[in-house]
Amino acid sequence: MKIVRAGARSRRDFLRLAAGAGGLVALGCGGEQLQPAPLVAIDSTPSTASPTSVPAEPSPTATPDPPPPAGREVRTLLPGTPYETALYITHSGHRGVTVMVLGGVHGNEPGGWLAADAIAAWEPNAGSLLVIPRANVLALESFVRTTEALGDLNRLYPGNPGGLPMERMAHDIVELAREFGVSLLLDLHESWGFWIDRPQSGTAYLGQTVTTGVGPLAPHFGQQVVDAVNPSIGDGRDRLLVRDGATFRRMDNPATGGPTATRGRSSLALGGHVEGLTPVLVEMGQQDQPLERRVELHLAVARAALELVGVL
Repeated sequence: MKIVRAGARSRRDFLRLAAGAGGLVALGCGGEQLQPAPLVAIDSTPSTASPTSVPAEPSPTATPDPPPPAGREVRTLLPGTPYETALYITHSGHRGVTVMVLGGVHGNEPGGWLAADAIAAWEPNAGSLLVIPRANVLALESFVRTTEALGDLNRLYPGNPGGLPMERMAHDIVELAREFGVSLLLDLHESWGFWIDRPQSGTAYLGQTVTTGVGPLAPHFGQQVVDAVNPSIGDGRDRLLVRDGATFRRMDNPATGGPTATRGRSSLALGGHVEGLTPVLVEMGQQDQPLERRVELHLAVARAALELVGVL
């Protein structure tokens, strides 16, 4: 038997021997000096046992980033312009998904933006919540859907930082979704008529519908939300329906090799522009439905969706 200093063997052998002896070894890090290696007895007697293979050590896995600390932040989008508006960011301090809620995309759909105003004050139990309650402030002030000079935010994704005001807003929304790793986006809207009453196709008759667009949660998430909310509504005319979003489903783009969408300009296609995101369009009908009820139903849908993904 001979005595050698442990440093003469590999670091792996040293750790294995120290562990076998029940000892604790302090490793130097951050520029600290390692302590001199202790003397270790090595049995040099030739072994007659048949060689055995040493199992490969597993590859180290990356430590996940810690969640943002709990707290609230308010950012201004398009600052210093007539179009500036607030983004409310609330972190729970716990791991979880990030949800974004949009209201006020169209200025004559108050149920959506009033509900988003209330959602901005919610406290998530896990993950993070981002809310832009009044995305098109000038349209809200004039109580119009939008104007030609502003552009239609819901027809301009993924946006253009040098384009029309709402093209710039669309660009900022996409960049925010990428920055925060948004998994679910709820876009709160209103239509005039009810989907169940529609005499024809068109955006005027989308009321009381939930539509899931491009993204990992498609196609079943909208149905899960509707199933969670409808028991509290009963069989009334304001009962929610699932609208087929297959037109907006993800498909492979042979030109780029990456994901895209069959229709890439509305919020329902945002999952084709932001990897891992699933957008959900929520529409309430204005015709013969009080504003207070529309707001109530928007809030019920948002709460059910956030509960399903574990944020509430």
